[in-house]
Amino acid sequence: MFECLALLLQLHGCSPGVAAVAEKSATLNEFRTGNGLSELRVDPKMVQLAKAHAEDMARREHMDHNGFFEKRGPAGARAENVLYGCATMTCTIQNWIKSPGHRSNMLLADVKTYGLASAKSKSGVEYWALELGSGK
Repeated sequence: MFECLALLLQLHGCSPGVAAVAEKSATLNEFRTGNGLSELRVDPKMVQLAKAHAEDMARREHMDHNGFFEKRGPAGARAENVLYGCATMTCTIQNWIKSPGHRSNMLLADVKTYGLASAKSKSGVEYWALELGSGK
């Protein structure tokens, strides 16, 4: 079953800054291993998909899952989380953890890979996309 949700709340109280790739892996993987699941590995195809989606949302200044269903097959994506308004990856992951649907996506047992990207809109809003893949 494919899970695909969008957190539609504008988020407040998140500290500014840009997270390192290692921090992205650590935060997401700490959450998974803390829940008895295996760590995910970064997949260039998932990163490319996440980057393209984040940039598209930022360009349009609109958060959605447009095109995900068409793009996910060739890239091997299983689920996607999107969000806007957080300046950091830590803020983003924390908000996804608080959202039942996003949390479920990050805890899918059959997911093995991921790509995470953000892009800033002209108005300065950060848009995030997390693509989760089966690793096939």
